[in-house]
Amino acid sequence: DNVRDISINENVAAILRNKLLRLPIKVFEALQVMSCFGVKVDQDVLSILSGSDQFDELISSLGYAIQEGMIEKRNETTYGFAHDTIQQAVYEYLPEACMKEFHFKIGMHLVRALRGFVTPEFLQCNSITFLAIDQMNRACDGTDPNRLDTRIKNTLASLNLKAAERAIDLADASSALSHVRFGLQFVGDTGWSLCYEICLRLHEAACLAN
Repeated sequence: DNVRDISINENVAAILRNKLLRLPIKVFEALQVMSCFGVKVDQDVLSILSGSDQFDELISSLGYAIQEGMIEKRNETTYGFAHDTIQQAVYEYLPEACMKEFHFKIGMHLVRALRGFVTPEFLQCNSITFLAIDQMNRACDGTDPNRLDTRIKNTLASLNLKAAERAIDLADASSALSHVRFGLQFVGDTGWSLCYEICLRLHEAACLAN
């Protein structure tokens, strides 16, 4: 019973939830990981995650989900949900706190997988880097980031600064201000004394975005 061409209504949503709950737990968890990226994600990202013991069955589990019609392989490089409603149902199944933990684990693994992530090369912000920033921002939104060590917090603040400056170049004020907010959250109350230049540039970015 392929669910690719479903319409959005309460009855279909209930049927979809029941179908999801009948999936093997590893398959459902793989879909939850995928849902953290939105309606689609590049295979390269999933391959990075599958290098972790926690996500070692990710690719094989998504293969099962393809057979069930939940997701599909696109252009040999991208996995996508067969319908936006499926992604929404999977993502909203867990309570917010649990989903934040999913974002945190994904983000930390992506950060650690990026070689030399405290070097200037890392701060050039490739596509994987921006995905890592997004996952960590989602995980720490409205929470205390102090479970992260200082080195990672400062790195994430720097990356949010880079993302804010790029958003300004693209005239995306909303995105720029969001990255500024997260950057300041990561440097914390001691930012001006420990990360003066980053704090200064974050505030300059906020002025430019406004």
